[in-house]
Amino acid sequence: MKRIFQTILTTVILLGILSSCKDFLSLAPVSQANTDDFYKTPADLDNAVIAAYKFQKNIFSADYCGQHLLDEQRSDNTGFSNLTDEVDNFTKDTGKEWYMWSWDKCYKAIYICNVAIEKAAAVTISDELLNQFLGELRFLRAITYFELVRNYGGVPLVLETPKSLDRDVVNVSRNTAAEVYDQIVADLLFAEANLPVSYADAKYIGRATKGAANGYLGKVYLTIGKKSEAETALRKVLTNGYELLPVFADVFGANNGNNKESVFELQFKSTTDACPFIYIYTSMQVDVKPGIGYNKGTQDLYDSFEAGDPRRDLTMAKDNVGLYYCVKYKDPAANPIGDANNNIPLMRYSEVLLLLAESLGESSESYSLINQVRSRVGLANISSSTPGTFVQKLLHERRVELAYENHRWHDLLRFGVAIEVMNAFFAKEKNGAVTIGPDDLLFPIPNFTMLNNPNLKQNPGYPGS
Repeated sequence: MKRIFQTILTTVILLGILSSCKDFLSLAPVSQANTDDFYKTPADLDNAVIAAYKFQKNIFSADYCGQHLLDEQRSDNTGFSNLTDEVDNFTKDTGKEWYMWSWDKCYKAIYICNVAIEKAAAVTISDELLNQFLGELRFLRAITYFELVRNYGGVPLVLETPKSLDRDVVNVSRNTAAEVYDQIVADLLFAEANLPVSYADAKYIGRATKGAANGYLGKVYLTIGKKSEAETALRKVLTNGYELLPVFADVFGANNGNNKESVFELQFKSTTDACPFIYIYTSMQVDVKPGIGYNKGTQDLYDSFEAGDPRRDLTMAKDNVGLYYCVKYKDPAANPIGDANNNIPLMRYSEVLLLLAESLGESSESYSLINQVRSRVGLANISSSTPGTFVQKLLHERRVELAYENHRWHDLLRFGVAIEVMNAFFAKEKNGAVTIGPDDLLFPIPNFTMLNNPNLKQNPGYPGS
């Protein structure tokens, strides 16, 4: 943990990457860690909130978009890559950089939120605007802790900036998962109460809204088994003006960000703040604009699409050597390919419909919600008479609708089928060479973090636990 805070304090002065936040560089020297010089006006606080969004984006876009390895490649949607086989094969290696990058970036993002929350009280600002900014910061903090607690279990719950770098201050212990979820819910409830349904001022477009807070609140409630509370939160999203776009492919268009289906997405802009997803996902073996190609789609995912489902070919394709790769994110104008204009969706309205169906359980209304998603792509309705259990049908629809959007692994965990599904997948795809059990459902606390904080306890099944 000490390394986290030392690294974070260094990063505070690096916010020149935000072209709209040049004044943020007026901080005192980093050795003094003095942010008091900055927080004076509403514009200053707004810049700090923008910085918090930037650090949230880094979780998903920096270091080879490493977070998607934990959220997507761990699942049966993507397969072996010689760069990331430890994640794909559930290897018990606590020193892999993917875990360290995820842990550190999440805590950097949390730190930035905490700094701005603490300093906001000193700014002369209207109550309405102050609460909007605080709502955005607490929303970002909540969804970051949601990433951490789902991937690592109980983690240190850090809600204020450290007063020093003394070991007795920074060497904090892990909180329970229940304590972390309680804080996530509290932050999202605050955000829901204080964020607007939409923004009239164009400069705020793409930032967190009441719908985003309720959408995540519903998902969090489902994760901790509170279906009634989830239903209440998710029904509110249905009243916020979202709708499915008529054409599935348009959802991911490079010039179609923040559309009517977008509940919350990470904002990118070519040239100045380009989206790296295309470069990471695209195969090295394609003739036109090859990418890095370390995230290979599986035959199992390809085969899971129903006959006639257009989402299959809009989601994945084969390269020149017969390997599947993701084609969901495209920007034909990107040159080079890493200079893309796509936003990264974290929650779409189609997912809200499926989450609400999940909260309701099998019913005529839940099938109606699922069928809204299916009808958009021209598929026939399903019902209780359709073969399979309700859970199987709902998981199937989530898989084909949300493939490569960093949901599949957490879906398997939330539905309690991760071990069953993954072992069946490994039996088919890898001849049973890999099997998993209960100790494989959490990632390890990164080795470097463990070495620097003796108060942390490793997750079961990993070296040092």
